[in-house]
Amino acid sequence: MNDPIALSLKDVSYSHEKGKALHSTNLEIFAHRTTVILGPNGAGKSILLKICHGLLKPSTGTLTMGQDTLKSAMVFPKPVLLRRTVLQNMTYILGLEGIHKSEQNSIAMDALADFSMKSMSDRPARSLSSGEKQRLSLVRALLLKPDILFLDEPTANLDPKATSILEDMIGRSRESNMTIVMASHDLMQARRIAEDIIYIEDGSVIETSNADAFFNSPKSTQAKKFIEGRL
Repeated sequence: MNDPIALSLKDVSYSHEKGKALHSTNLEIFAHRTTVILGPNGAGKSILLKICHGLLKPSTGTLTMGQDTLKSAMVFPKPVLLRRTVLQNMTYILGLEGIHKSEQNSIAMDALADFSMKSMSDRPARSLSSGEKQRLSLVRALLLKPDILFLDEPTANLDPKATSILEDMIGRSRESNMTIVMASHDLMQARRIAEDIIYIEDGSVIETSNADAFFNSPKSTQAKKFIEGRL
């Protein structure tokens, strides 16, 4: 693997009121690649993703970014949108980024046009369909020009067409050498987009490998059962 390390976890664990949600974890996520955190529902995928993004502080251990200046953004399963138009949701983010007001509209409209959403610019964001909301959430995240994009089950509640659109958007984001880390329980989706796999069960990282190796010759019994649909 010649790609630099985007972030690494050393002896990271996380506990909450219900007990330990992530056991001692050591792993490296490589830059400029698409890594899918794969596992059954309740495995700890979202916890691991939120720790990587910095939304949760590890109970033990350390997380180290490959560079101190790396910027990250995250897209959640249920987007949180402002009670404003689609365009205003975009310009609000640009304002937070310090972009001058005179430039905000044109930048936002260009971004919407890139992902076939320009015609929706004047619609109330909360009136969009689930798929459209998730597309807006992703476009809005990309406005931040993150080095690392974290995606938490972004297509979990979408129909196949909306899922295909989101996956295409994710693929286009990857073309800019962005590091993408995505949590999913969808095997077929992971086969389509993953370059690397982190397989997790019951709060423990069971296996990490190149996606082809994972799907063709998994090392662990747990991963093999998951791939075969026996878990």
